[in-house]
Amino acid sequence: MGRIFSIMSGKGGVGKSTLSASLAVYYARMGKRVVLLDGDIGQRCADLMLNVQDRVVYDLGDVADKTCKLEEALLPHPALPNLSLLAAPQILTVSDVKRKAMDKIITRLSEQADILLLDAPAGIGKGLKNLLGVTAEPVIVATPDDISIRDAERLSALLAQMEEPHPSLVLNRVRPMWVRRGLIAPPDQLALALDMPLMGVIPESTKIYKALLRHETALDCGDGKVEKAIEVIAARLLGADAPLPEYAPSAMLRFFNRGGEA
Repeated sequence: MGRIFSIMSGKGGVGKSTLSASLAVYYARMGKRVVLLDGDIGQRCADLMLNVQDRVVYDLGDVADKTCKLEEALLPHPALPNLSLLAAPQILTVSDVKRKAMDKIITRLSEQADILLLDAPAGIGKGLKNLLGVTAEPVIVATPDDISIRDAERLSALLAQMEEPHPSLVLNRVRPMWVRRGLIAPPDQLALALDMPLMGVIPESTKIYKALLRHETALDCGDGKVEKAIEVIAARLLGADAPLPEYAPSAMLRFFNRGGEA
């Protein structure tokens, strides 16, 4: 059985799916057998990020209701044959895919992949809970603002309540200059406040959005710092001792901007 990582977030719009697709491509380029499962039922996007949106025939919903076999729904990446996508259904709701069926699909996928990445739906609703209970390592993606950090804390509390493994943290859209000026807390201090091991820090970059417009992952955005950050995250998730970026301390640091500048 391969490693299973559940990439999740307390709220939408923090880059969870972008990270999931980027990690899938990175691990596949390393020669690993990778499956990316888009678990965001009704709001799929991984097919667009991998630029295979015109080739999707069957999806997760079809496998769950036995319209097709799992092998028929797995869509291989055209340039990376060891990377496959199981797309989320677009017209179904979370209630249409039962927890038992999801468990079976995840188990079968983990048996044929070195790395299975579950792109979980944002938030703490039923869609996320359908992905819990399997032997997955949760990774919470957040941005360094008050709302996202609070939602990450709520998500971590839910995982603890459901006796899930303790999550790790990835911080996205971090502006180093804002850290140095004391506008946001350093990533390591945010991770410490949330009691989560920090897997990596992705810097803010307009090149990521441009890559998404081209239906490419952040790994191919052309920003060397972003690409290095994803490489570090991928390595640390597998247990490597890859160094995290360091920021100069500031006497003006204030957690969550309380009493500080907006």
